[in-house]
Amino acid sequence: MSGLKVLPLGLVVFLYVGCATFGQMGSEITPPTLIQKIPLPSPPPALKSSDFNLKMDLLISKEGKVLYAQLQNSTGDPQWDSAAVKCILQWRYSPAMANGKPIQLKISQLAHVIPSPPLMMKLSEIMCTTMADADSAYAALQTGDSFESLAKKYSASPSAQNGGDLGPVDIHMYEDEVQDVLQKLKPGEYTHPIPFGLNFVIFKRSLEGNQL
Repeated sequence: MSGLKVLPLGLVVFLYVGCATFGQMGSEITPPTLIQKIPLPSPPPALKSSDFNLKMDLLISKEGKVLYAQLQNSTGDPQWDSAAVKCILQWRYSPAMANGKPIQLKISQLAHVIPSPPLMMKLSEIMCTTMADADSAYAALQTGDSFESLAKKYSASPSAQNGGDLGPVDIHMYEDEVQDVLQKLKPGEYTHPIPFGLNFVIFKRSLEGNQL
């Protein structure tokens, strides 16, 4: 079933109360970046256009989780607005950084929302917390070690217990740069280590069930 694809257009960043001391220290803040998103529900009937802009107030944690979400502009359909907020609360960001450390930050996000059919791909992942681990896993892959065993050894993701298997994934959930890399993969191929928030991930496209 088709959903709504989100294209981030820009954001306004302002310090959350708990982080006010960073502003007083004169530090430069690197704003959060959307890295993983859940597609929004199909367009509400009340909308005259199937694509529209959505303004959101979000509170992003030090880990990149959305702790709070509120729509600035209602679509006129309270049920859709509520369902959209539930999706947004599952989004993941690279956290904001100040003085080289992740901080909690409140932002206003502007996004363009368009109808888009899912683009499914059966994937596995090795999610590493350090570039050194990602490089070690990648080097081992190139020497012939199995992706599954390396996922169990190096991956910090819950998928590690299943050998990194994610099952069928709508790759629209990832940022555009990751989508571009994944779409170039042939069955059985894997990516180089990709920065993913504070982590580094290696994806593999499975040999079977690639396109649903």
